[in-house]
Amino acid sequence: MKLMFGRGKRLAQLSLGAAVAASVLLPVQPAQAASGLDPFTANFKLTRVDGDKTGLIDSAEAAGVAKASVTDVLGTRTGRPGLCHATGLNGALKPDGFCWDDEDDRSNYADAAGGWMPQGFAGSHAATADGLYAGRSLTVTSWYHGTYVSNRTPTTVEDYARVSIAESAGGQVKYGHIALVEPVSGNFEPLRWNSHSDGVAWYGNRLFVANGAELQVFDLTRMWRMNDTTSALTRLAAGKTSARFHLWAMPLVARYSTISTAAVDNPATAFVNNSPRACGPSVNSELCLSSLSIDRSGTTPALVSVENRNGAGARIVRWPLSALGTGTPTTVASEITGYSSPVWGIQGTATDGTNYYMSGTCPTYWPGGTELYSCIHVAKPGEAPHVLTQAPQLTQGLSWDPHAKRLWGANEALVDSSGPRRVVFNIEPDAGKPVDGWSWLTNFHQAGSVCATPQGDATANGTPITVWPCTGADSQRWKYENGLIVHRASGKCITPEANGANTNGALLTLWTCNPSSDVQRFSPSADGSAVNAYGKAITPKGNSLGNGVWLTLWTQGSPTPDVQDWVIKGF
Repeated sequence: MKLMFGRGKRLAQLSLGAAVAASVLLPVQPAQAASGLDPFTANFKLTRVDGDKTGLIDSAEAAGVAKASVTDVLGTRTGRPGLCHATGLNGALKPDGFCWDDEDDRSNYADAAGGWMPQGFAGSHAATADGLYAGRSLTVTSWYHGTYVSNRTPTTVEDYARVSIAESAGGQVKYGHIALVEPVSGNFEPLRWNSHSDGVAWYGNRLFVANGAELQVFDLTRMWRMNDTTSALTRLAAGKTSARFHLWAMPLVARYSTISTAAVDNPATAFVNNSPRACGPSVNSELCLSSLSIDRSGTTPALVSVENRNGAGARIVRWPLSALGTGTPTTVASEITGYSSPVWGIQGTATDGTNYYMSGTCPTYWPGGTELYSCIHVAKPGEAPHVLTQAPQLTQGLSWDPHAKRLWGANEALVDSSGPRRVVFNIEPDAGKPVDGWSWLTNFHQAGSVCATPQGDATANGTPITVWPCTGADSQRWKYENGLIVHRASGKCITPEANGANTNGALLTLWTCNPSSDVQRFSPSADGSAVNAYGKAITPKGNSLGNGVWLTLWTQGSPTPDVQDWVIKGF
């Protein structure tokens, strides 16, 4: 979970007086206002605060730290292919993904010994021109290790950070964890400042990790293998190398600060009150880096950052990678145009070059309200966002795959009565768009959305129309045509059984279209929901949105009840 400004999440208060705090779980926010993804003049700077550490990395390797490669890491652990937990994702967007092993699925910062919490997400799909690294399609997830105690101040203490590199291919998921460490002369130690690992981005050989006002830079060609995985220490001593039980470690190359008063290579000026977590509205509006992604759509690839706020107004800022992508420049100026997001509780953002996708809180009127699921919102600059789909609870970082045109993400939800709930997922946003005017007759008041579907995907006259999870099949596509609701796969129209257009409870079926008959006529009401010429609305039998329930006619309520909110639209 990222830095949160305002109420609504349990905040881990730092010793910063009125300064900001690191947040953890449980979002409770109202619906966001209908405002736009508005541009603003961004005038921010990244300042390198303690030099280039390449020489220190060399000295540690000269002292006996063994080198390793990305491909060495794969295979340390085995995950599970597919989305093994409920996600809330709209099936029309063709969701896919994988799950961690059971230990990582259940790891919990509220356990007595603490636990690991996944945060940022990135992939080789945005890292290289062909989307591959070492000939493989790989993903990276950042984690922090912390402990949460409700009656302690601070409630949450973060004491270690790692990233996981994973490969999901051929029906198998292989991955490994890599501790993030600080090189010193002839040795290494834990990172100088505790890290929440809020976000991660991958470009070329570089990994960028966000930690509030701190941007950490790592190099995937400088990876180490530890020879002692039994020690909780992080060091080289007496020929033994250890990184808190990790087999793999990766040393920091450089760190940057967003603080406006930071001086080049002067760590004493790096952060307010010597804490990277001190940023945001209560700290002179210093910019926070709460999630990261890569945008390769322009001439110059950009690192995209967003800060997390409890309400609206989180700032999306773009950083050119012309120098930072391969070197360690002393300063990096942001692009001049940033964006202010109206999405509440934003946790991640990614762009396809046209749209910005933002993971955050769902509007209160969506199923599960603001707590059971996250929502992925989408907007073009200057336009108001809309919900693309619900998403797994506490969805964090997002990453755009420009090759497959898919959006990736990961969540950090804790185990509940239903079991573990963490997934790495991807969806195809374009799969939900109208095609030649054919959209979906859908109701969003069921998690993941449901679509009007002929029973058994049949096309014969008299086939009942049912409630079914959206799948993206042509059998679920419909459109208005001359006042009729036409079914794409059959060419037939929604028709009340026995022509009972004015009869409550009349079953809705497929039937050959008859433009001269008013019993097949529907039109969108003021809120978009379909209603016929007799004021009857599409209504599931028994007011249930359960799978397979027949759709019927019933007098439209005022306001329209959730179960009658059937709209023809794209996602």
